Amino acid sequence: MPETADHPEDGQPPRSFSLRFRLLSLASLVLVISLALVGMALNAANYRSTVSSLEARMESYVYLVLAAADVDAEDHLVMDTDLGDPRLSRPGSGVYAHIHGGGTHWNSPSALGLKLPEFPDVLTGRRQFTEPSPELPYFSMRYGFGFQGDDGRLTPFTVTLLMDASEVRQQTSAFRLGLWRALGTAGVILVLAQVLMFMLGSRPLRRVVTDVARIESGQADRLEGRYPSELEPLARNVNRLLETEKKNQERIRNALDSLAHSLKTPLAIIQAGLELPSGQAKEQMSNAVEDMRHLITTRLERAGASARRTLAEPVPLEPQLKRVLDSLNKVYSHKMIEASCTIKPDLQFFGEKRDLLELMGNLLDNAYKYGNTRVAVSAGAIGAAQSRPGLWIRVEDDGPGIDASQRERLVQRGVRGDERVEGHGLGLAIVTELVTAYGGEVLIEGSELGGARVTVRLPTT
Repeated sequence: MPETADHPEDGQPPRSFSLRFRLLSLASLVLVISLALVGMALNAANYRSTVSSLEARMESYVYLVLAAADVDAEDHLVMDTDLGDPRLSRPGSGVYAHIHGGGTHWNSPSALGLKLPEFPDVLTGRRQFTEPSPELPYFSMRYGFGFQGDDGRLTPFTVTLLMDASEVRQQTSAFRLGLWRALGTAGVILVLAQVLMFMLGSRPLRRVVTDVARIESGQADRLEGRYPSELEPLARNVNRLLETEKKNQERIRNALDSLAHSLKTPLAIIQAGLELPSGQAKEQMSNAVEDMRHLITTRLERAGASARRTLAEPVPLEPQLKRVLDSLNKVYSHKMIEASCTIKPDLQFFGEKRDLLELMGNLLDNAYKYGNTRVAVSAGAIGAAQSRPGLWIRVEDDGPGIDASQRERLVQRGVRGDERVEGHGLGLAIVTELVTAYGGEVLIEGSELGGARVTVRLPTT
């Protein structure tokens, strides 16, 4: 049923009709129109069939009348008393015959007491069939025939057969009544079936609404359980949004905690400087204030940069990679590094553009820094059939490589960006943090070029 606001004067707009009510109303309307069209088509077909059957019967009556007709020596019409069917002889039977021609008129005994109108002539051998009209409320069939006398002269006659329309009306009315009853019953059954179908079909949607309400009330932190395949992307994206929001809040909270912790020392310096003469405390307090300004600026920038959108627009990989390579070729021009790139032009990264640049920049900077003469970059899609496929990126160099004992430590979660690790330095710690935030993994191996091979795998979103 439609839901509207109980108090429209409170400024809230009235609620729109529910989706289930809209679908059910539309389906019912289409069903009623369809059944009505089917009913009208069947009723028209039945009427035409009944009229066609009546026309064939009337034609047989015409032949019976013709069989009983003859002319005398003076070309006057002579009719046999046995007309071949009792209805032609019983008054008021609903079947009436009339013959005129040669200056004579004849009515069947069944037309006794009826005032028949004047009927037009019909050419010999021609037949006319008409349905009831205001002028003649009968089904009529006219047939032209003639008798040839001894002198060879043809005397034309026209036989007219009339049949009461009440018989057809009764048949069509009975059929129409049965038809609409059957269609009405079928319509009720179909509407009930639609209601049941919508109730069963919308059950997963009601479950989603209930689960979202549980999340809003704090009883759950994500959508759990299995949903139909049509709702799985919705549930998956809602869970990603919730996880991203949770991680963003955690990053901002950690940044603020770190900021508060970092401000303790400058505040202590300022507090201590308040007790000293102004000349002695000026330089110390100025330095402390500058440190505080720098800390606030950098921490807030880091917190803002760490907030990520779950459903970010895709970023073309090839232009960003070429941008990074062009910059590094200028920075390390003295090393004459030969860089090879193997990626498809349509490859995309589903995430923040600044994250992609930071990821590629750190990986390639390490490769250029520790490589001797060669650097190789390759990339591909993970789950290319998905709407938002994942991505793998591999960077290799011909440098000294990374010792196996250090590899596991470098890809562990929680490695801070300011730790000066051995091997490839700060870059891998930053890469690990970025990849972990996207739910991916970093794999460090030996390269066929002789140095290190770092592979980043980002899952589908």
